[in-house]
Amino acid sequence: MNEKDPKPLQDYTRIIVETDEKYPKTIAIVTADDFELADGFRVRMTPNYKN
Repeated sequence: MNEKDPKPLQDYTRIIVETDEKYPKTIAIVTADDFELADGFRVRMTPNYKN
């Protein structure tokens, strides 16, 4: 996925964001149509503006 070809999760079913620790904590799970967040975090979304 990139800005010129915005096809989210074309090759993946979900993205899992974790801490980089011995026992990682899940921060977010992102799918094509939803997301889940751990407490204390937020997601900022940018719309796809058409020219």
